[in-house]
This record gives sequence, C-alpha cells and structure tokens, in this order.
Amino acid sequence: MEWTGIILAGGLSRRMGSNKALLEWNGSSVLEQVIQAMIPAVNRIIVSAGTSKAAYNTLPYDCVQDNYPGKGPLAGLHAALEASETDWNLICACDMPLLESSFFEGMKRLTESTQEHHVIVPRLAGRVHPLAGAYHRHVLPGLEQRLIDNQLKVTQWLEEIECRYVDMDELESAGVHDVAIQLSNMNTQEDYEFLRNR
Repeated sequence: MEWTGIILAGGLSRRMGSNKALLEWNGSSVLEQVIQAMIPAVNRIIVSAGTSKAAYNTLPYDCVQDNYPGKGPLAGLHAALEASETDWNLICACDMPLLESSFFEGMKRLTESTQEHHVIVPRLAGRVHPLAGAYHRHVLPGLEQRLIDNQLKVTQWLEEIECRYVDMDELESAGVHDVAIQLSNMNTQEDYEFLRNR
C-alpha cells in the first residue's frame, strides 16, 4: 500500500513570534527534521502551507495552499488530502521535531491491522493528538462541509466520525518507542529551547 506524508506548516506561529517550521534544528530546520523522520514511511511528501506557500518555495516537495484560508488546521488538512493521490496519509504538524520514523511506521502497522476507521490518532493520558496520525481520503467530503459550516474544532470532528484512538500500549506494541517524547510539540520560544535541549 502506498502512503503520502502530509506536514501541516501553515499555522501563524503567533505565540512563537516567527515561523516555527523554519526555526533552526541541528543545522537544518524543524520542518526538514520532521520530513526526514517521515520520508522512510511514505512515497510522497506534501507540505500544507496555509497561505504562506512562498515560505517553502526552496523545498523539493509538493506544497499546497489552503482552499479555505483562515480556517485553521482543518483547512490545511483538507488542502493536502485533496492533493494526495493515495487512500491513506500520514499526518503531522510541523512543530513536532522529536518525531521519529518509528512513529510513522507504527501508525502504518496500526492502520493496516484494521479497516473499520478512517482516522487513527494517539490519545495519551486523555489527551488527543489529532495532528499526528493516519487519515483516509474518505473523510474529505465531510471535512469540506465542516469548513463550509465553520465547524472548525478538530477534536469534535474526530468524535463525530468515530476516529480510532490508540493509547501508549498500542503504539509501543506497534514498535513506537518514547511515545510521549516523540509527540512533544512547541508553541513558544521556551518550548523550542526545551525540546532542543532534549
């Protein structure tokens, strides 16, 4: 089965003060770090750029802009899924630089073990991580309707489409190590420094 990797990099980074996808990370950028972790698991990478496609012009990957600008991560997800040519897609936000290939390979294993759900995302200690998971293109029509109706809360949408939530034990059984650390994200300069020091 072929997979597409989608990285959501169109956020406004208000709390960070600058585009967090392009922050320096190990001689490269946070975005490039995430891409390198994802590449072994997918056949193609799509960067969902929101309204700032020009910021990623130098990248050798497909880049898409939101069809519904200003409507948050659901709009970025919609644009990328629409551009995808595979049924299943691995999704992650650009602000998760500690993600490793084991996470993406583990999500693929979990997806291939069941075909009942169209979305699979981690839920650790009650906290859902909607922007790190596996999404099937079947969700596109309903997702577009939500954007039209301005129902933009990601977790509410996941509840309605009966998303499959996977916990730490399931992820570890699928070969994902240091699950909580891998799913760390950064919204502020303090978060960025903390994760860099990891």
